[in-house]
Amino acid sequence: MDNTRVRTSLLGGAALLAMVTFSLVAAAKLNKTGASSTSFKAAGPAGLNISGSTADMSVADDGATVTITVPLANLTTGIGLRDEHTRKAIDVGTYPTTTLRVPRSALKFPAAGADASGDAKGSLTLHGQTRDINFHYSAKLDGDTLSVQGSSTINVDDFGVNRPSYLGVTVKPNVDLTTSFQVKDN
Repeated sequence: MDNTRVRTSLLGGAALLAMVTFSLVAAAKLNKTGASSTSFKAAGPAGLNISGSTADMSVADDGATVTITVPLANLTTGIGLRDEHTRKAIDVGTYPTTTLRVPRSALKFPAAGADASGDAKGSLTLHGQTRDINFHYSAKLDGDTLSVQGSSTINVDDFGVNRPSYLGVTVKPNVDLTTSFQVKDN
């Protein structure tokens, strides 16, 4: 066999292997592993900025939908009284979690060692209300671990959240959300 045919065969084999690897990752069910973080940033008048976060999260995958659930009881802003006001505004006692459901078909899964990113739509449930939201995400596959980051901006008025107000200062309705986590395929 000449060198051209060998090179063509190797390149074809490498392309086939990459496609099979990508297909296996895209078809695998995902389980959360490692550290995770979900955070929000809200703003108000006169330079008011409020940030909060939690490391609590679960990721479920039934093969058709990826579901990210964030318990809100441990959401912290760095100030105890503000934590209480934030939890009260989102009524954590009645609505203890927020959930994002995304069809797997809306997501791009990277090949081994590669990155993928895109914009997708999912259904966010917050404060007992479910609305479609758009979000941006990026993912990198390293071995069998997929590192994911996502972000979106939501209007909390759309979810019936009573925006926190203190001494006449009320946060604006648009809130930035970010999340990062790692998952492994089954």
